[in-house]
Amino acid sequence: MIKPDLLKCFIAAADTGSFSAAGRLIGKHLATVSGNIARLEDELGVQLFDRDGKYPQLTEAGLNLYDGAKVVVDSVERFTRNANQLSA
Repeated sequence: MIKPDLLKCFIAAADTGSFSAAGRLIGKHLATVSGNIARLEDELGVQLFDRDGKYPQLTEAGLNLYDGAKVVVDSVERFTRNANQLSA
């Protein structure tokens, strides 16, 4: 099962256009963001970013998976909020 934290790093990097900016956005170190994205790519078996230039660019696979990743993260966050409200 893919962990939401991996997806959050992917989304943040896609949104900001850089792994370091993604780290600042979500409060994680650059190494953590880069490692999480590499782990996600390994788990999915696809390359999400082209890292050849100065800034990582989403690959076609990354573009195709971006919207789904956002849906999953939003759903997990909504589920967690609902569960927290019920337990309060």
